[in-house]
Amino acid sequence: MRLQIVDGIIVVAYLISITLFGLRFRKSQRSLRDYFLADRNIPWWAIALSIVGAETSTLTVIGTPGIAYGGNFGFLQVIFGYLLGRIVVVLIFIPQYFRGEMFTAYQLIDRRFGEKLHRITAAIFLATRAAAEGVRVWAVAIVISIALGTGGVASVAIVMALTLIYTFEGGMAAVIWTDVIQLAIYVGGTLVGFFTLLHLVPGGWPAIHSLAASAGKLQVFDFSFNFHTTFTFWAGVIGGMFLNTATHGTDQLMVQRLLVARNQRDSKIALLSSGVVILIQFTLFLLVGAALWVFYRQSSTQQNFSTNDYIFSPLYRRPYAARHLGSADRCNPCRCHVKSQRRIELPFVYHND
Repeated sequence: MRLQIVDGIIVVAYLISITLFGLRFRKSQRSLRDYFLADRNIPWWAIALSIVGAETSTLTVIGTPGIAYGGNFGFLQVIFGYLLGRIVVVLIFIPQYFRGEMFTAYQLIDRRFGEKLHRITAAIFLATRAAAEGVRVWAVAIVISIALGTGGVASVAIVMALTLIYTFEGGMAAVIWTDVIQLAIYVGGTLVGFFTLLHLVPGGWPAIHSLAASAGKLQVFDFSFNFHTTFTFWAGVIGGMFLNTATHGTDQLMVQRLLVARNQRDSKIALLSSGVVILIQFTLFLLVGAALWVFYRQSSTQQNFSTNDYIFSPLYRRPYAARHLGSADRCNPCRCHVKSQRRIELPFVYHND
């Protein structure tokens, strides 16, 4: 499936705009302090949103609704563990990072354990981060490939080249502020998708809530000790806490964002508030999944997906969407606008047929 011309224009405009926006910070890069710490002039709320943006990818936006579609809201138990992990980082790690001026997380390791462990941990970070980011880059490259008609390798090269340009030239300030913009796009696109579903489902939110609740889709807590259950309270809280303590307390990807805060207090506020944003964001993603479950149950054609990652794909096929909109939709200009803009209003979803 190829995107239409307007979709391709939006993708190209975004790639050019975000690159130019990042490049505008290069004039302020006068020293290592400016480059790695953004001169410690970034407000705490921007750091908080940047942390969330770094935790969110195209895969997150597509995959998380599928959890609620195939199960329930149990994934939020992991998020509660993330919140506890953030508290541990605030109490133990951040005070250590602000003893003196550090440019990276590995300076603390060097100070406490020596240069050898410093080099080992830095090498592990580079290897594991390259593997993880490779998957994310490939996901974005699929969209670029569909929009521009380029092959997989060329699309990866485009994404990497543009990202390297503004991060290399703009430093940490460019990274923080582009994260904020990208998070706004993720959340904005999800909100548009959710409100679109409210229009598509007869009865709107009351109907979605009633059907999803009766099917157990809105269940959050599971206090069982069943090792075969994916998300339980104990596994989510304990596992999420240890995972988040590691990623946000020692991983250079997150620690670098904490180091750019104006002071220790702002760094702590940024990390804790990012936890609140994460909770709200994942709740929204799961709501979209529950709404899609109701939407397909009320449609005349049952959908059989190979995986729940494809639950958005039918909404991109106009004949399908039009077939499941009633006659009232064809008479209502607002609803007709929703129908005609279906492909644009869910920008975070793609399906390559």
